[in-house]
Amino acid sequence: MPFIWFHRWVNPAFYDQMMGACARRGLSAPRVVQEATDRDTVLGLVQCRIGIAWVTESTRWHCPKGIVLLPVVDMNVRLPFNVIWKKNNTSPVLQKFLAQVQGGNRTAPRLQSASG
Repeated sequence: MPFIWFHRWVNPAFYDQMMGACARRGLSAPRVVQEATDRDTVLGLVQCRIGIAWVTESTRWHCPKGIVLLPVVDMNVRLPFNVIWKKNNTSPVLQKFLAQVQGGNRTAPRLQSASG
């Protein structure tokens, strides 16, 4: 089965997780026929029958007519997220949010320190 995939340089850790998840399910070397860097290109290539692709759940709201989206219920991969903000932003709301996240609030996501 031909796959449309994303470039490894876009997110190396996630790329490796996806390849590992495929391998654990018996798809040891997906036949990648095209790489794309954005959702709309992936959807266009699928619509042109170039191949199939893994997409995030949110893609369901952007699928062109005639594209089938099937939820994959047993593929456990984590998509890493970062919080970004304008350097020098002194908003009290932002500072409170960051304090909650960095302080280990169980209801808030955890942050890892980064320079910048």
